[in-house]
Amino acid sequence: MSSPALVAQSVTELIALRAKTQPDDPAVHTGAAEIGQELQTLTYLDLSKAVDRLAAHYASLKIQPEVVTGDLPPERIVAVLTTSSINETILEAALAKLGLAGLLLSTNNSTAAIVHLCKITKSEILIYEDKYEATANEARDLLQKEGIDIRLVPETKFPLWGPQGVREADIPPYPARLTPQQEAGRTVAILHSSGSTGFPKPVAITHHALLANALHLLPVSTFLALPLFHAFGHVASFVCLYHGKALIIMPPNIPLTSANICRVIRESPTPPVQQYAVPYVLKLLAETDEGIQTLAKSSAVIYAGAALPDNLGDKLVEGGVNLVSVYGSTECGAVMTSFRDFKTDKSWNWLRNEGPIAQYLETLPQGSNTFEIVVKDGWPGKVTSNRASDNAWCTSDLVLQHPEHPTWFKYLGRMDDTLNMLLGEKTNPVPIESAIRGHSPLIQECIVFGDGKPQVGALILPSEQGAELSKDPKAFLDAVWPVIEQANAVAPTHSRILPEMVEILPYGTEIPVATKMSIIRPACYRKFANLIDSIYERFERGSGEPKKNITTKPDLESFLTSIILSTISDNKTQAPGKEDVKAELGVDTDLFSFGIDSLQATRIKNAITKTLDLGNAKVGQNIVYEYPSVGQLAEYLFNARQGNGADESPEKVYAKMWEMVDRYARQLSKEEITISSKGQVVVLTGATGSLGAHLLDQLTRRPDISKVICLSRAKSHADSFRRLQDSLAQRHRTLTPAAEAKIISYAADVNSEDLGLSPELYESLRNEATAVIHNAWPVNFVISVESFDEHIRGAFNLLDLTLKAPGQVKPAFFFSSSVSAQLASDVAVTEVFPAKAETAMMGYGRSKWVVEKIMERAGKETKARCAVLRIGQLAGDTENGIWNETESWPLMFKSVNELHALPMISESPSWLPVDQAASTIIDIVSSTTLASKPSSASVYHIVNPHLSSWSDVLAGLAAGGLKFDTVPQTEWVARLSQSNSDVAVNPAYKLLDFYQARFGSGDVISEVEFKVERTKEESETMRNQVKKVGPELVALWTKAWIESGFLA
Repeated sequence: MSSPALVAQSVTELIALRAKTQPDDPAVHTGAAEIGQELQTLTYLDLSKAVDRLAAHYASLKIQPEVVTGDLPPERIVAVLTTSSINETILEAALAKLGLAGLLLSTNNSTAAIVHLCKITKSEILIYEDKYEATANEARDLLQKEGIDIRLVPETKFPLWGPQGVREADIPPYPARLTPQQEAGRTVAILHSSGSTGFPKPVAITHHALLANALHLLPVSTFLALPLFHAFGHVASFVCLYHGKALIIMPPNIPLTSANICRVIRESPTPPVQQYAVPYVLKLLAETDEGIQTLAKSSAVIYAGAALPDNLGDKLVEGGVNLVSVYGSTECGAVMTSFRDFKTDKSWNWLRNEGPIAQYLETLPQGSNTFEIVVKDGWPGKVTSNRASDNAWCTSDLVLQHPEHPTWFKYLGRMDDTLNMLLGEKTNPVPIESAIRGHSPLIQECIVFGDGKPQVGALILPSEQGAELSKDPKAFLDAVWPVIEQANAVAPTHSRILPEMVEILPYGTEIPVATKMSIIRPACYRKFANLIDSIYERFERGSGEPKKNITTKPDLESFLTSIILSTISDNKTQAPGKEDVKAELGVDTDLFSFGIDSLQATRIKNAITKTLDLGNAKVGQNIVYEYPSVGQLAEYLFNARQGNGADESPEKVYAKMWEMVDRYARQLSKEEITISSKGQVVVLTGATGSLGAHLLDQLTRRPDISKVICLSRAKSHADSFRRLQDSLAQRHRTLTPAAEAKIISYAADVNSEDLGLSPELYESLRNEATAVIHNAWPVNFVISVESFDEHIRGAFNLLDLTLKAPGQVKPAFFFSSSVSAQLASDVAVTEVFPAKAETAMMGYGRSKWVVEKIMERAGKETKARCAVLRIGQLAGDTENGIWNETESWPLMFKSVNELHALPMISESPSWLPVDQAASTIIDIVSSTTLASKPSSASVYHIVNPHLSSWSDVLAGLAAGGLKFDTVPQTEWVARLSQSNSDVAVNPAYKLLDFYQARFGSGDVISEVEFKVERTKEESETMRNQVKKVGPELVALWTKAWIESGFLA
């Protein structure tokens, strides 16, 4: 993108240009405390004179560096702590005229944050408004303790109007210290992030970047109700200056109410054509008819800084407001908006990746049709980067892609806002908070919490309108509960809020908020940590009412049935589509197949502990997962109450596993179909995962494969294909047109009859497929083997598809199993089918074991040709070094950011790069040995037989650029346990229990060996390419993590 043709090269030149060409045109309408409530005007000449007077004053204080005449002065940063007003803009321009740059500090910053920003920007001077004198002195003292000197300078505010104002005073022009050419690439101001995820981060803005951003916004008179030190407010204040239009600034001395905002707009000498605001201001205006009518008079109302609740935006649009969302950041300026044809297009909350930005915007898939926004190098507004490979800016902002318009996106929130819940689910609190806050005038603020917990909760701060009612928290909750229900209706089931998990804060409670009025999440969680803990304790403890002593198993089964049905039908947690649940709940019905989700499982567990007298028996958090039917729960609880041993015997679990094998094996198709089949057509599931993406990439490159049919859970076939493309792009896999032409992608549900496809599509798969690779499986280490039954059914359905295929030789079926199906073995594991159920671990491994045994039966009793692929620990690929950043090993490495250390552990990793795993599997799929057999069932181990040394891993991390100390593994675990518990910053903390169990004792862990002789026979990759993971490969992974921003 060529540099835009700017009317001026710097702020200094722009002000001089406007004063010369438009001296009498209004530049600013605003007010100040000394002139009361009336608006006053500054012309462009007035503005220029105000800048000159202030520049001369600060020059007399010698705040600029002294240099030899003719030399270019070094950049000097001057921190500014003052109320947001036109005076701050004048001060910024005066500093620029002196060749200086202002660090514009938010007045919401803590002293610690101010110290951090001054230190990191090397600010030498702090100009402060008198009311912030104590903060300035404290910041100076703290800096001095660190050996840093900063000069404090009280702010001078000359009168802008009246007898001493700019029109009456004799103000000689003050010469600029630098030429426009010298200024263009220099910093004009340093803004900073809000600090919503930790300390605020400074972002330097050059003269050129500021004016380039202003160029792209509308050249019309504008009303501004934003802080001028906020990124959006800052650029908005210069838009009018750039285009020579009038800017109306909300006077700082007038309270921010709907009536006052309307009055300022109404009384402005220049009516604003458009308005800039944050969602907080729009909510104020939306509460009155006058406010909505005032907004509707503008050609556009533009908001940024935080998400706007859908219902609030819809209300404004229905009221005739031309509402526009702007997405951008301090680091890259404004990049997407929802500007559109207001008459025909009402989609105000969908940002458009269109126009000049399109070639500079990248969307990185993050799952569930969500993406991270990345701004590429070359975009004029981008002033920094955090991806070294291409100098791009990865924003950490999440957006949702429109199902029908692929260039439309809806802002969801920050990636670091995500709550990682106890059972592995993720909750984005931002849309939930937005929906609750925006739907009720009784609510001022909502904070959703739940990181590391089994369910979420909410703290609700009453508004002034709800203050009186909130004195009775129960009445207040009843009044706002419909709003929470609305939020629950559109939230994932695991993210729904229970009434027991809502706490009403006292009216007037101070909540840490950023300048843009969004909550500072870590600070909120820290401030209310004890309260949040007490909410969970209360939730677990229950009401304290007398508990039921049920003495017979039938009565217990009946009571449990009523609890479960009540949980499903409870209108306070009911999921959409479950309103008419009347299905028969049998004693042996699997509860998760019946429709119980993780949130309801928690409610059932709590209902049991609150209402049943269990004596001294303890009920675990995962009881519903471990005993997922009424009968199993009743037997467990009855035995626990009698003290006869609460745990279900391993023998019973193993018996269930054998029963499941027998049940499915009896259903396998055995009919003979003699139609011929031609061509190499592979059906693939799980193609959007890491291994699946590499399988897809490599399959499409093979000349002997004409088609790859991908089955995935998606809204439509088109959505299914988009998800494949996104997954490949995320892993830096680029297909040639010829390779991409081989892909067909269907939205399917393999757990359903006919795979969830139409009869025509199912028939085409039956006739075409020559191989099926089933690579999709839910990763859940909590639920029991019986709760995997529907997924075992999916594997059975795909295996049965191969048996229903035409021809004497059936398509081969390949199943991605796991070493966890044999991980409890006490001897080296060979490539044979398991004989004992005891060797499988947890419900996850046991479910894989069941499928393995079904396949073994199929190979013996039918025409099936099938192969089990037992997969071990996969790692990053050997080409680009992409390794899933949410796994336990990468998270351990990321802990260096907080702990500055890694453990010296007693393990020899057998990591297999994911691209080599895919290549090995494809070797087996293409094996002539398997193809020559009319029926067979084999086992292959997809593991690295070459053990690595942990010292090589550490050496590779260091070679890749990671700096750390090495400590004993027990010390590392201890450091982690005492480290920052905010998993947004320190995600390794959420796996603390796992790390403690594995490394906390200091014992040497016995590792199970998996033999690979058969795999080597069939795979050239395993024979000749798979090597020990050495420092070079680890360094490649490390560099990829650093480039992505995962590692610092």
